[in-house]
Amino acid sequence: MMENKLIPVEEICAYHHVEINFIQSLEDFGLIHTTIKKETTFLPIAELTKLEQYLRLAQDLEINLEGIYAVSHLLNQVQDMQDEIQALKNEINYYKQFNQQH
Repeated sequence: MMENKLIPVEEICAYHHVEINFIQSLEDFGLIHTTIKKETTFLPIAELTKLEQYLRLAQDLEINLEGIYAVSHLLNQVQDMQDEIQALKNEINYYKQFNQQH
């Protein structure tokens, strides 16, 4: 299962040209979660997309950690609202079908 795969944080830092303390700061803000095994810090592959999004915000848009946290919070709220809208649309469609049959 891909979700269990881990990537050494040092490799991510080298690939993306970022300091390890940036990744630690993201974890301190609760934005990503790392795992430590045998004194090596790893990032679950499932977290990689989020990390890369935060790196783009920091590097390309020069947004600081507090800003990244705020953007992340807002994006999560938008996603929650989109999920709720989809659920409501599904419910409406169910009742439309039910009413058409009767």
